[in-house]
Amino acid sequence: MRLARGYRGLLPLLPLILLSCAAQRTPTTLRGTDEQKLADVDAELAALRPVLRGYPPRVSSKEQRQQVTAQWKETEAALNELAGADPQDPKIQWRLGELYRFGHNLDIPQAGAACIRHLERAIALRPDYVDAYLELGIFYTDAGPQWAQLGEANLKKAIKLSAPTPLPRGWRALAFAYYYQGRFSDSAAAADKYLSLVPDDSDLQQMKLLAQQAASRGSRGLAPAGRLVIP
Repeated sequence: MRLARGYRGLLPLLPLILLSCAAQRTPTTLRGTDEQKLADVDAELAALRPVLRGYPPRVSSKEQRQQVTAQWKETEAALNELAGADPQDPKIQWRLGELYRFGHNLDIPQAGAACIRHLERAIALRPDYVDAYLELGIFYTDAGPQWAQLGEANLKKAIKLSAPTPLPRGWRALAFAYYYQGRFSDSAAAADKYLSLVPDDSDLQQMKLLAQQAASRGSRGLAPAGRLVIP
């Protein structure tokens, strides 16, 4: 399991404490130039997502990795500029959280801690922020068994807040959070819920089968060795 790589210095962090009484603010309206910058950032995140959403990154050469790293740094600079102009905007904090999750997968030093910091900030500013809970839940689940309970808690919160709108990615990641805890029956049930929404996902079909097989054997404890990919 990939945990020690990006978590040196991260283990002392306390579990997420929601600031449910955080002061609310009236969102500011972005200026035209900032709206364009945000649109540009979203385009950059969309380009990085297929490459960096999982570990290891989907790069085929040293040159491509260098290009992706340069693109990541440009996006970081643009987002930090926007955050500097409006540090109270939860949408920018959420985008920074996703970017640093990508950076963690790219082995950027301290990116994991930055991911948590910005997503917690987004939630403090907007306690019902579904996307921030979802991103944080995926990050913790992706870290492996030691963090799967935190992943589960945040994913359940995202799913609850999104109701009655379905949240397929939440159920997909929750299947992994349960799997990493050795809760194979729960994992299969979450995978089944996801597949009722996205029936053609062959990877999750296979994952559900693995969980069902483990549950039928009465398996408990940690999941079998090997890391399962989360989007």
